[in-house]
Amino acid sequence: MPQRLANPAVLCTRSTIQLAILSISMPYLLSAPVFADTIWLKNGDKITGTLGVKVSNKLTVKTSYADEVKINWNDIHSIDADKPILMQLSDGSIVNGRLIHTDEGQVILDEETNTPLVDTELDEIHYINPSRDLIGEGYVWTGNLSLGGAFNNGNSDNRNMQFNGESVLRGLEDRYTVQGYYYWAEDSGSQTQNNARVRGQYDHFFTKKWFSYLNTIQEKDRFRDIKLRSTYGVGSGYQIFEGEKLNLSVEGGVSLISQDYYEENDDKHAALRWAVNYNQYLFDSFVQAFHRHEVLYTPRSPSQVLLYSSTGLRFPFIFGLSASTQVDYNFDSRPADERVKGDTRALFTLGYSWK
Repeated sequence: MPQRLANPAVLCTRSTIQLAILSISMPYLLSAPVFADTIWLKNGDKITGTLGVKVSNKLTVKTSYADEVKINWNDIHSIDADKPILMQLSDGSIVNGRLIHTDEGQVILDEETNTPLVDTELDEIHYINPSRDLIGEGYVWTGNLSLGGAFNNGNSDNRNMQFNGESVLRGLEDRYTVQGYYYWAEDSGSQTQNNARVRGQYDHFFTKKWFSYLNTIQEKDRFRDIKLRSTYGVGSGYQIFEGEKLNLSVEGGVSLISQDYYEENDDKHAALRWAVNYNQYLFDSFVQAFHRHEVLYTPRSPSQVLLYSSTGLRFPFIFGLSASTQVDYNFDSRPADERVKGDTRALFTLGYSWK
């Protein structure tokens, strides 16, 4: 049967109706709100995106056009947040609400009732979206583990293993640190290296920067005649920088050293202690540089200086994996049986970091 053609008048009417609906709805589509946080700057500029973190004088904002940007807090005039955010105010109070600005200033609204919780000013907002450790509601666990080794059989018969790591548990007022290494090597069935060192430390922050510490170091090294060297210390430190990108602290105090040798006479004495801990991400987190050293000085006669240092670079990959290269140096100004005072070790390892 022949197909019937649509009536041109009907087609024209339908098209006219569709165009009319589209023309009526277009202004509403174009003016539909795009939900985002808005930051108004003092120079009149406006930045839209998603509020990130403020833990210093910088506010991070994730945008669709420039990924993540950092804004100087002092350059911000006002903020309108689309969703509730966690904030700590300068008086120490914790507030979870929607931050908006009005003619009277900044207001934090309750999300459910949409009523004001707090009238505040930007300079009274200490943190935005802080980690729980910064507001005393938990701990943040960070650390790294590295492992390396080589095994040869045949014309050459040798093997070695290298292990080192660090674990840090940080709260608002407390920090627990465990560091250690174990190095072992064998050549043609005979050991050529067997040493280990573990350091545990507890820090209590009585201000944001100053802290007191208790620590212990347990060390053994068969080829330096150290059966067990135990160190117990107390002192104070100053956290110069602390953050995801940069950490630097210095420490000083007194320690008690108990040295148990394989062959030489055992020894026990007090010492002065100095330590530096540093790590920093460089080149947009392409590499992390780190250095730490610890000096123990015994002023009594015969005096003794013990130095341990570790300096290196860590290259992060994906999923927390990393490659590291570092140089360790141990120095003893009064070694057992007139042995060599300094030991240098170069390491190339693979590892895993978490934060």
